[in-house]
Amino acid sequence: MKNSLGQRVKEKFGLETPEEKKERIARQRKTIEYFEKLHNTPEPIKIKNMTLPLEWLKKEFYKAAKAYYLKERRAFIVDDENRHILDILCRYFANDPSFEEIVENGQLQKGIMLAGNCGVGKTSFFEIMQSIGKAHNIPQLWFTNVSCLTITTKFNKENKKNNSAGGGESVIENYSKGKVYFDDLGSERIANDFGIRKELMREILEMRYNRFKAIGTKTFCSTNLTIKELVKKYDGDAKENHKRIDDRIYHMFNVIPLNGESRRF
Repeated sequence: MKNSLGQRVKEKFGLETPEEKKERIARQRKTIEYFEKLHNTPEPIKIKNMTLPLEWLKKEFYKAAKAYYLKERRAFIVDDENRHILDILCRYFANDPSFEEIVENGQLQKGIMLAGNCGVGKTSFFEIMQSIGKAHNIPQLWFTNVSCLTITTKFNKENKKNNSAGGGESVIENYSKGKVYFDDLGSERIANDFGIRKELMREILEMRYNRFKAIGTKTFCSTNLTIKELVKKYDGDAKENHKRIDDRIYHMFNVIPLNGESRRF
């Protein structure tokens, strides 16, 4: 098996045969070439978002939220803990310039990172906004919705199915393009690329950052972790001159805290 524990031990102590070393270098070169190609693959230029009527979007959100929570046999409650944040987020998705006036360092061109405790409504917000986009055929409210745990599981499964390192490349490619909402960033397991442990979401965020700089690709995510905890998870083992996640987060995202007690039963 490629990159097995035994193979990695051989590599570490210089015990590889010339043929094994040649194969390993070829695999590494293939992986590097793949990621360079992916980084340089252009996406279609996105149509500029239109400004939606803010009050209309707020009313639609409230109506959709009531229906969403009713299916879960819960009431949609707007209170002092979420009222201001819901207002801010509706301004953002309406593409209303007032968002940049009321949010410190807020920029409509960036994505959104909702950070807060479990159960405060982060995931629900994105799912409700997505449902409004589908119901009214509003492309700027369309985005892929996927949990970070699912991405890691798919990556490991594809590697196993293809029985080779790099088999999960298609998973990375799928989620490195287009507008995507990543649910529960930081909760995912470390991916296993045939014995090589890697923080898969770190790689995906790096690629999406490059696309954001090049063509403005937006990324949305929710997380139960603080920025400091995310940096520790994704950059903890990196060399000092390779620690970039902190910088990437603030360049890619409007970081919005959603605090309060859990609203789950």
